[in-house]
Amino acid sequence: MSNREEKVHEMVKEYYSEITNKRGGELASSVCSCASHCVPDQIKTIASELPDEIVTRYYGCGSPIPDQIVGCTVLDLGCGTGRDVYVISKLVGKNGRVIGIDMNDDQLAIAEKYKTEMSQKWGYSNVEFRKGYIEDLKSADIEDKTIDVVISNCVINLSPDKHSVFSEIWRVLKDNGVLYFSDIFSDRHVPSEINTHPLLLGECLGGAMSHDEFDKIMKAVGWKDYTVVSSHESPIHNKEIENLVGDIQYTSDTVRAEKAIDAASGSGKKTKISIAQPHKKKSCCCGSSGCCVQS
Repeated sequence: MSNREEKVHEMVKEYYSEITNKRGGELASSVCSCASHCVPDQIKTIASELPDEIVTRYYGCGSPIPDQIVGCTVLDLGCGTGRDVYVISKLVGKNGRVIGIDMNDDQLAIAEKYKTEMSQKWGYSNVEFRKGYIEDLKSADIEDKTIDVVISNCVINLSPDKHSVFSEIWRVLKDNGVLYFSDIFSDRHVPSEINTHPLLLGECLGGAMSHDEFDKIMKAVGWKDYTVVSSHESPIHNKEIENLVGDIQYTSDTVRAEKAIDAASGSGKKTKISIAQPHKKKSCCCGSSGCCVQS
């Protein structure tokens, strides 16, 4: 990890620790606070059963969770206080598994605090939290081709090395596994004075990718295709921050990408996970592993 990357990590950790511990979970803008229309009713219902501390100190800009992921092993990158992890825990059921990774001790402490309570509420224990960096999933002992679905909610923009993030996701996903994430995108390249600004970085604006930049990274890593399944304008609602970013426009997009493997070059059975347009009831397509994904 370079000195620059370490500096960015420290800025982000300090920012979110302060938000968590001293500001009652309140961010300075509305960018990382998903509007209600982003979240399907099913997810809202499950989230309403979670402890308030998990919900009020969790940050996201979308809902990167398919309706049904029964029996899947799911990895949440930048899980924070664990809201999506605990929602997914109920969706995957007792035969599924959820791993949440985050680099922030304060947010992980909240997530860990409720593991026993939530396992008793759902009736089983299938959740694990690990400290680590999303650019280096080996640091959290995530092995090659062990994950059915990788999700992330407004976290990849915070990374100083996005190429490594998508490379690691590719490594840990099973063949034909699915990446499903929500994040903030910009309508152009974000200049360095914004990219390195602590406030703008922490508010998910400084590190936002343009779609051109995202496309280049995905192709360089090996992803053959991806789909933007939803996109919404992401208002800032803070005049100071709006003045700092100028006329850059931001959107909250949810993206689906499959780790497509050419059958001729691969070996062994492939687990096919099919995700249609999000949150519309479709027939359930189950792979040979028993992981059933429906959207």
